[in-house]
Amino acid sequence: MPTTNPCTKLEQLKNAYYDDFKQLKEVKVGGRASNIWKAKYHLFGENCQVFSWGGKQHTYSCRLVAPNEETAQNYYRSAKRITKQCLGDEWQLEESNRRHDDGMKASFTNNKAKPSEQVTFSTHLVPTSGLFSTTWTIYYYVGNSTKPKHKKH
Repeated sequence: MPTTNPCTKLEQLKNAYYDDFKQLKEVKVGGRASNIWKAKYHLFGENCQVFSWGGKQHTYSCRLVAPNEETAQNYYRSAKRITKQCLGDEWQLEESNRRHDDGMKASFTNNKAKPSEQVTFSTHLVPTSGLFSTTWTIYYYVGNSTKPKHKKH
């Protein structure tokens, strides 16, 4: 599974999504409201994991802490550029400010896919204020951003 080609990594993550990231799950680390597993492979960044809410939708997540805002902005732009190059023209980029902080969010979705098969690749740039300084963290997520529809009785 490990590869250095970013487009191959994205393709592997997209394929793994359809199998609930089973081949990426290593050790279950628990959680009350969700299930969390350490990931076998850190395909982007570090501290990668797979989590699920209610056992239905699984998401692969990695984070990378940057020493300053400039470095974080470079990582964010690079992740956005590489994702766009690898996914192709069918995928739409939606970029916005994050709601609860001064960060940014970029999400790629393929609107031609069925809602149940719609994988979202997203990158978040998040400031983290500490006692003496602010660090920046880049998160990379692969999962489904659509909310499950509840059946009416």
